[in-house]
Amino acid sequence: MNNQRDTFVFYRSFKESMQDLSDTDKLLMYEAISDYSLDMKEPELSGFPKALFTLIRPILDSNTQRWKNGCRGGAPKGNKNNRYSKNTTEVQSKVNQNITEVQTNKDKDVDKDINKESIIILKKDNLSLPPLSQDFINFNNWLNENCPFVLKVKTQMTEPQYLKLVSLYSKTELCDVLQALNNWKDFPKKRTTVYFSALEELRKKFGERRANNGK
Repeated sequence: MNNQRDTFVFYRSFKESMQDLSDTDKLLMYEAISDYSLDMKEPELSGFPKALFTLIRPILDSNTQRWKNGCRGGAPKGNKNNRYSKNTTEVQSKVNQNITEVQTNKDKDVDKDINKESIIILKKDNLSLPPLSQDFINFNNWLNENCPFVLKVKTQMTEPQYLKLVSLYSKTELCDVLQALNNWKDFPKKRTTVYFSALEELRKKFGERRANNGK
């Protein structure tokens, strides 16, 4: 049986998140979303489109998993997507709202406090991408112009992660460590996430800081 996927869901929030891109980058994003959704083809993006796709990917993965479950006749037993109890003749009277947790940015030095913040909760039938702030767009434009090696790292920084860092450290401090990482030519090979790498360097150079600690 050929389980080739022929359709996928494209959300309005995807289109709205791309409104500040150039026509060329918009086309790249549309191609990346469709290729990844239909054929699981990894996109070759850079700069802001790569960072934007990092935000969209968990939603695409969640929809793909639901499609795979449908091809198999439903979700596995014990999975929250499963509509039936162990006794397959009985349908659950009420199905809890499906929540899929997609954990991103795994790294060896992840501490529990920060790891919780790297989890994106996707609610069934309510998948949407929050609009990007102009500050985050400007940050990614700065990365594109000043840190090309940073943008080659597999997992780019999300807006919540960016906001977390600038709530603890100044933008100048953040840019300082990112430029230092950019000068490390093996950075894209040695590290897999921009956020945790930047956080580690910030702690080393400026000390560990916690929210609401008065620093």
